[in-house]
Amino acid sequence: MLTTPEQRLLYDEQGFIMIPSLFSPEEVSVLKAGMAALHTDQRVAEAEGRTKGGMVVEDADTPRLQFDIHRSGTRFDLLARHPRMAGIMQELMAVPMYIYHSKLAFKAAFTGSVQFWHQDYGYWITAKHPQPLMASCLVMLDPHTEDNGCMQVLAGSHKEGVAAHEPCSREATGDAQIRIPGSIMEDYCKQWERVKFIGEPGDFAAWHSNTTHASAHNISENSRHAAIMAYNAVGNYDPEQRIADDSPWGAECDTPIVLCADDALTE
Repeated sequence: MLTTPEQRLLYDEQGFIMIPSLFSPEEVSVLKAGMAALHTDQRVAEAEGRTKGGMVVEDADTPRLQFDIHRSGTRFDLLARHPRMAGIMQELMAVPMYIYHSKLAFKAAFTGSVQFWHQDYGYWITAKHPQPLMASCLVMLDPHTEDNGCMQVLAGSHKEGVAAHEPCSREATGDAQIRIPGSIMEDYCKQWERVKFIGEPGDFAAWHSNTTHASAHNISENSRHAAIMAYNAVGNYDPEQRIADDSPWGAECDTPIVLCADDALTE
């Protein structure tokens, strides 16, 4: 087993876990070196200030999220199938699973903007996934601090199930976020402890698709990057739902993930 009984219990009870130093400095360096092959600047320019082709931008010059990094021909492909990422998620989710999507989160210095309080399943239920048998995880590629907009979660909030969400479109970027309304969040923040994912490069965090989470504006001079992978249970989709072949979302899959070797990032 890659996780302990205590970690699995903590995930079930709190809706998340954090594991420090899960990936080595050498592995993080390999991942960061591969970022150039993502051609982010080119894709930002092609997006022309809008959300386009799996690229979500802050403005005409600054990336926010770049999707589909697990199909980029880089080491992020291996990270998505790595035992210390996908293997751990398999144990936490306790069901056969596949890669649902992947993304690189940028949170640029001074520019990286807010991600409102939400649940991932608040988005995914509209994609016709019948059950919240879905989860996400990240590996930190830089220090994550309160000042540079670290992710925050409400521990135990997944037990409430999926909440009603409302649209909060950002016309400047075309990034159509949804959020849990303040009328609900006021009670959530009183009921559930807020935990900040403050950590160092190589630290790992995983959270349930119904765990309420957010991140604030980056007010610091330090960008913070995170490689984020999302997983769905095999067969957890509406057979009538179809997506475009070039979509970064893997909405339909009946084949469980195949893990790579543990040393794949540095071999």
